Amino acid sequence: MSDKAPTLSPDAIASLRSHPRFPAAAREAARSLIPMYRSDRLLNALMGDRARAVFAHVALLLHYRGTDGGEPGLTVGAMKDLCVQVGLCSRGRCEAMLVLMRAGGFFVAAPGGDRRRRPMAPTDKLFALHRERWGSHFEAMRHVLPRAEYWRTALATDPDFLKELVLALADKYIGGFRLLETEPSLGPFAERNAGMMILFSLALSGPDDGPFPATTPVNLSINALATTFSVSRKHVLTLLRDAEAQQLLVRAGPANNEVTMLTRGREALEIFLARLFLYFAEGAEQAEHAQACRARSAAMGG
Repeated sequence: MSDKAPTLSPDAIASLRSHPRFPAAAREAARSLIPMYRSDRLLNALMGDRARAVFAHVALLLHYRGTDGGEPGLTVGAMKDLCVQVGLCSRGRCEAMLVLMRAGGFFVAAPGGDRRRRPMAPTDKLFALHRERWGSHFEAMRHVLPRAEYWRTALATDPDFLKELVLALADKYIGGFRLLETEPSLGPFAERNAGMMILFSLALSGPDDGPFPATTPVNLSINALATTFSVSRKHVLTLLRDAEAQQLLVRAGPANNEVTMLTRGREALEIFLARLFLYFAEGAEQAEHAQACRARSAAMGG
């Protein structure tokens, strides 16, 4: 595979999955995401994991739009409008999320001419959260896309690259791109608290020198999963039963304490991670292109 990032096409996904280093990249991506999972019962009551990540991304998008326009783009009203536009949440739920995230130190009030708009600004804590999560994606991607090493460094050191990456990824999302649109069987897990983290944990439970996702039965501890991700045992059991119903895995053993990832489950996780890599690769390429165009314009006196 060349240094140039492929496009988000079925052929590109198949090519990436066939890369000899893809299992290592997928394992690293899954392993890095688990410790970054942040459980908060109040936030969990309002939105699932995926929605919270998108919510923060939408906030940065509005912030940068406002910066370019010379006005505070990140306002309570603008957040409500965009969340409803993309089907993320209701206006009331958006307001509640903003209150909790301000209390958590992710937003602060910003000066503005019209206080009725309630302008806000993201804090260093929110920027650091994105650098950590997105940087882990690039770190894993370097196994299959060598340019990812540069993107990881740029993300950590160049605020302008972060801005352009936010804009590029958000443009795809608002345009209708969804990571799970080709693998709807994973949808119920992405929408529920710790769902993807529990599937990742099961996929990682095999030997380190074995395949990823694990192909052989692995020991299951419902109590351990519930404790790790601060959810109830009932929540874990429901997720497992739903995964069985979707033919992603099967439970066995004398006390139903063994799990085997089925072919459909392994393929679904592989496709999800391949699409994640390609989504970020395309976004990073667009970010580089935007920076290059601006540099050329500046050099020409534009």
